[in-house]
Amino acid sequence: MDILKQFVTRTRIEGVVILSVALAYLWEAHNVPEFYQIPGVPGPTTFPYLLGLVFAACGAWLLISPKDLWRMWSKPAEAVAAPAPAGPGLGSRIASHWHLIAMWAVVLAYLWFMPDIGFPVATFLLLFTFFYLLGETRWHIVLALSLTVTVVVYVSFKMGLNVRLPLGVLEFLVK
Repeated sequence: MDILKQFVTRTRIEGVVILSVALAYLWEAHNVPEFYQIPGVPGPTTFPYLLGLVFAACGAWLLISPKDLWRMWSKPAEAVAAPAPAGPGLGSRIASHWHLIAMWAVVLAYLWFMPDIGFPVATFLLLFTFFYLLGETRWHIVLALSLTVTVVVYVSFKMGLNVRLPLGVLEFLVK
């Protein structure tokens, strides 16, 4: 039982969840109809495959987390015990982990709304929110990083891979 408590950590549970979502995302990317493909050009499945692979790698890394494995094998079971929850009830545990819950909500909202509002706007909002939730308080840094990463990724896919990403609300700029 002590070995099981040492092996099942919050980090590993998060890894399983992220890996599961990534595998489901890859499965959905695999189900994109072939009539959207243009021969000799990376098609619309390129972005979902790359994103799914990155998420799967991150989930697998958390699952086999070397830091947790080292801690488990180098210290006695009492020293590896999980920290006590913030309080007796579920509400206090949710309150103590609100950043993680908010980040998951933002990712799910991104996946839901990105086709409608477009890749550039949705990605900018996702990155802006992530940087803020991760503790960056300098607004000029948050804005600059969000905008720079969005533009670099969009241009990389548009020019480098010839992948048409949805523009959504920015569609009027192309016409």
